[in-house]
Amino acid sequence: MRLIGLFVLMLSMNGCSWLFYDHDNDYLQSKIQQNIKVPKSVASVSLTPQLPIPDVKAEELPEEFSLPRPKALVIPEEQEGTQLTELQDQELEANLLKDGNGTPILRLNVSFARAWAAVGDSLKSADITVSDLNRSIGTYYIELVEEGVEVEPGFWASLFGSKVEVETLPLQVKVNRARSGVYIAVHKDLDNLAEDQQAQDLLTRIKEKL
Repeated sequence: MRLIGLFVLMLSMNGCSWLFYDHDNDYLQSKIQQNIKVPKSVASVSLTPQLPIPDVKAEELPEEFSLPRPKALVIPEEQEGTQLTELQDQELEANLLKDGNGTPILRLNVSFARAWAAVGDSLKSADITVSDLNRSIGTYYIELVEEGVEVEPGFWASLFGSKVEVETLPLQVKVNRARSGVYIAVHKDLDNLAEDQQAQDLLTRIKEKL
């Protein structure tokens, strides 16, 4: 008996349709029957189907189904030109502020794209060397010349007429999006801000060239 019971249990777990009939698709074989007729002598009842099945002509489906692609968004040229003109005509305002920690920041009232381009142009106008840039994280990598700091050439270099080298300071100019505009801050590296006076002087130079 144990072996028979175990055998039946294994068949049921494997879902053998030849032993246990599956009734899930029985509804596909059903047919619409006539409405029940109640004798008038018994009661006056009008029976109508609450959920009638409509007559639908069966259509053959294609062997392969192609998922319809959404139509591309097309902006009329006049509307697109108007939007670009409004952004370009917006007067750029730059305000040198300090955040809650007293760190100098520069606020611009324009979009990120315009602020990014404006900062790049101002760095170039101020003769500040941009060694690299990454627009996706809003960062300009610059080399700031430290005024009054010069490096004398070595003995052999001086014999060949080498010029005095200038000491440079690597900094990062961060362009950050915000609800109230775009904020520009100065960093030493990824995790550390520049000294307040360095940031103040650099942001002032950028603001003067905007």
